[in-house]
Amino acid sequence: MQSFFERRGPRLDTTLPSVRHVQELIRIRTPVNVVLLSGQEYDGVIRWQDIHYLAMSTEPGTPLLLISLAAIASLRALN
Repeated sequence: MQSFFERRGPRLDTTLPSVRHVQELIRIRTPVNVVLLSGQEYDGVIRWQDIHYLAMSTEPGTPLLLISLAAIASLRALN
């Protein structure tokens, strides 16, 4: 019988430069602009990332916006 810890899913690959860059943006709370493949744009601060989504704070007091990584066309720092 497997334990809970043996059944973990895929992990975020922190050896990838893109993952390390986003982690740095999260760590220093850099405002970013995210453009989706649909053309929609969002400005805010990334709070966390996993292998499927980014969670972004777009305005104080509003719920986090979850953005699928597969839907992102570009992401750039605003500073």
